[in-house]
Amino acid sequence: MKVSHNIYHKLTTKENIFRCYKEFLSGKKNKQDVINFNKQKLENLEKLYEELISKTYLPGKYSQFVVHDPKTRIIHKACVVDRIVHHIVSNVLEEIYDKTFTYHSYACRKDKGTHRGVLALQKMGIRESRNNTRTCWVLKCDISKFFASVNQEMLIEILSRRIKDQEFLELLEKIINSFYSDKTIDISNKKGIPIGNLTSQLFSNIYLNELDQFVKNDLKVKFYLRYADDFAFVSSDREYLLDLVEPIQVFLKEKLDLELHPRKIILRKFSSGVDFLGYIIFPKYMLPRTKTKRRLFRKIREKVRKFKNEETTEESLNQTIQSYYGFLVHANTYKLKKELQNLIMFWLTE
Repeated sequence: MKVSHNIYHKLTTKENIFRCYKEFLSGKKNKQDVINFNKQKLENLEKLYEELISKTYLPGKYSQFVVHDPKTRIIHKACVVDRIVHHIVSNVLEEIYDKTFTYHSYACRKDKGTHRGVLALQKMGIRESRNNTRTCWVLKCDISKFFASVNQEMLIEILSRRIKDQEFLELLEKIINSFYSDKTIDISNKKGIPIGNLTSQLFSNIYLNELDQFVKNDLKVKFYLRYADDFAFVSSDREYLLDLVEPIQVFLKEKLDLELHPRKIILRKFSSGVDFLGYIIFPKYMLPRTKTKRRLFRKIREKVRKFKNEETTEESLNQTIQSYYGFLVHANTYKLKKELQNLIMFWLTE
C-alpha cells in the first residue's frame, strides 16, 4: 500500500491557500457570506494562513437548512473560512485516494457521475443477459442513514493507513470531529459527516471504498457498481445475488458500523426495468423516474415564474432549462422533451 508523507507544509503555503480560495469562489461571488468575507479578503486569508501554520485553526459552527429534493434532507453549511479549508484538504485527498477507488465507483469523481453510472448498469445487464436473451437480475441495496451513521473513529483509522503525516491527520480529525449527527451521544463515540461539506463527498468515497474492495476482492463479484450509498449487483443467478446480502450486512456492521436499509434491498428482473439514480433502466432504453420528471417540471416552472417576476435573468433561466435537457438526453425522452418545450412556452405566456 502506497502511503503519503510530508503533506501539511505543502498545503499550508500562501500560494496554495489563495489558489484554493479562487477555486472556492466559483459560482459563489454573489453569496452574502462570501461578500462579507471579501470585504477583508486579504486579512481573512492571512489569518487563516497564520492559524494553519501555527496549528491553532479550529472549525467554526455549522448553519443548517432543509431541502426537499426529492426526500427531506438536513444540509449543514460551514462558514466561508472552513469551506476554503475543505477545498485545501479535498484537493490533497483526491490526489491520494482517487486512484485507489474501483472503476465502477461513480459519485463525486471526475469523468464519472450519475449518467455514466446508469449507462454502466445498463451495459452490465446487457452483457450478463447476453443481449437480453436470458433472464438477468439486478440486486439494489442502500445504506440506512449513511451520512449520519459514519463512525468518525473508524474513518480516521482508515485515513491513517495511507496518510503518515501526523499534522495533516490532525487537521482532518479537526474537520471530522467538528460535526456529529446525534447531539445526545457520548462524544467519544461520535458519528456522522455533514451533508453539504465538500470533504464529506470524499470521506464517503474513502469510507465506502472499504466495501467496494471487499465486494471485488473477497466476494469476487463480477458486475457491481456504487454511487454514494446506493449500490447494485447484476447476475443471471438469482440465488447468487440473494446469498450476497448476508456477508455484505456482516461486513458493513463489523468493519464500518453501518446497516443496510431493510426496505431498500430490492431484487428485480433487468427486463422489467430497474429504478436506479433517477432513471428506470431497461435493456434497450431508459426513462426518467416519474418522481424525477415531476420534480424537473416543478423546478423549471418555478424558474419561469421568477423570470417573469424579474427575480432572475434570462441567462439563468436558459442555463436551468439546458441543464435539465442535459438530464433528458441520457434517456429515451423525445416526447417528454417536446412536452417540456410546449409547457415552457405556455408558462411564459400564461
